[in-house]
Amino acid sequence: MLRESPKKILFLVPVHISYESYVSPPRNARTIVKKGRILNSLATDLPLGLLSISAYLKKFLDLDVRLADFNTEVSALDSFDYPNFAEFAKQYLTEHFSTDFTPDIIGISSLFSPSYQNFIELGATVKAIWPKALLVGGGNIPTNSYHHIFQTGGFRFFDALCFGEGEKPMLDLLKAESPENHLASATSWITAEKLAGGFIPKHDFIVDLDEIPFYDYALCDHGRHSLNPVMTSYAAHSDSMGYHIMTSRGCPFHCTFCASHQVHGRKMRYHSTDRVFADIRRLVEQYSAKTLIFQDDHFMADKERVLSILKFIEQEKLNAIFQNGLTLYSLDYETLSAFKRAGVNQLVLPLESGSEKVLKYQMKKPLKMSISRQVTEDCRKLGIYTDANILIGLPGETRQDIEDARRNLRTIPANWYHVVCASPVVGSEIHKIASEKGYISGNVLGADYRTAVINTPDFSAEYIQDMQYVFNLELNFLYNSDLRLGELALAEAGFSNVLGLRPDHLMANLCLSYVQMKKGNEAEAAKHLARCHDPLLASGWEKYLGIMDLHIPSSITDVVGIIENKWLQ
Repeated sequence: MLRESPKKILFLVPVHISYESYVSPPRNARTIVKKGRILNSLATDLPLGLLSISAYLKKFLDLDVRLADFNTEVSALDSFDYPNFAEFAKQYLTEHFSTDFTPDIIGISSLFSPSYQNFIELGATVKAIWPKALLVGGGNIPTNSYHHIFQTGGFRFFDALCFGEGEKPMLDLLKAESPENHLASATSWITAEKLAGGFIPKHDFIVDLDEIPFYDYALCDHGRHSLNPVMTSYAAHSDSMGYHIMTSRGCPFHCTFCASHQVHGRKMRYHSTDRVFADIRRLVEQYSAKTLIFQDDHFMADKERVLSILKFIEQEKLNAIFQNGLTLYSLDYETLSAFKRAGVNQLVLPLESGSEKVLKYQMKKPLKMSISRQVTEDCRKLGIYTDANILIGLPGETRQDIEDARRNLRTIPANWYHVVCASPVVGSEIHKIASEKGYISGNVLGADYRTAVINTPDFSAEYIQDMQYVFNLELNFLYNSDLRLGELALAEAGFSNVLGLRPDHLMANLCLSYVQMKKGNEAEAAKHLARCHDPLLASGWEKYLGIMDLHIPSSITDVVGIIENKWLQ
């Protein structure tokens, strides 16, 4: 009796940002130069959702699974000369899969709002190449935007969309005698026919996450994923590949700007600590992992569990990065000391706002400014570098709130700030509010946190866009905490990193002129000041200099006077 050949599954990840943003990066974007062309850089995080699904399916079925992540494939190109991402995807898939690998099922996973159009176009591309394959979509975009996909005709490409997490829905689909009949009846699979009848999908979660085997990291091209530009933000680990892990799912909070609960729910679910330790050891043994990147939405839910994991990282002498998931009220001195002992020298802190009114009422976030101040001060004492996330422009926020935040944040001694525009992510409460009140302009599904699209009676999107940049300029340069506190080496490293990405950055040159003058390097100080007077470099800065009540100084003495006088205001 002939053994049935394994089903062939092709998982695809579209580019995370829009084509327009990639080829014409906004002023506040991290960029890369390819053959003289300035392009937006792409995050090449390991696609944990697909790696988890693949491992879970292979636990039960004999499968041939392949993966193509177009963030890594586009990043690896020496140049990009395509009119859109779909044309590149068509060429890549035809060259790499069409002759020796004909998939039975194709799954496209899309996580971020800016990737919406790429998700739809990739669906059209693969349906044209493999019209007989079953095409399904999953991730944040399908979960939160299935009505819009239905209304705009996206189901002419996709046979079904998965609601929430995909492990159990995919397994049941693959085990079904009739995939078509299963899609028509399953509560977590969305089809056009079901939506036309008023269907409301439901989650189908794995409660005990230990049921999922060790993630299928073997699917990835580890060399290409190691190109991740996010790692350059963590200087101590920028020379090694970061291996992403997720030790829990869910988040109980009701932050109005977040939609992750739509995918993972609000109830916390965990991998056991023994399982976490086993996975980390396996990453070290099989892939020589040195740096772990934790992707939990709410890592701090259980303090004892956190301390246990940090102790293990310390014992194994590994590096760890936490890009999100850190609730500030949980970061007492004892816990921060455990992070430091584990070799964590840099943390991303979700300060979110400098206005307590906005934190309480517009964000529904249980956080006080006093906690933000205490945590950043404790991090400085312990030698932990802090990156603070700030969000402005929510419905209900006022210009006065923004001005209050602008001044209050100068008193928080974080090392660096990442200030972004509130984006009405589909599935979030601010999307619901902004939609109902008609506050949204532009393409929400293609928008990212660098682009303001909310207009209220109190502010315009253009105002928020300008203030987002002013916040970054003031907090990271003019009122830079490292400068004010005399930490010149830290300040110099931050400014130099900016110039490595944007050599034409006027404020980075101005502040480096100040640093060099304070260090007694007058020639270097003069060099950076001279760059500030270059007509090409200074062009376009007039608006922001005016908002900050600042002018380009004419001498080194003026540089010192202008910057230090600002601190007294």
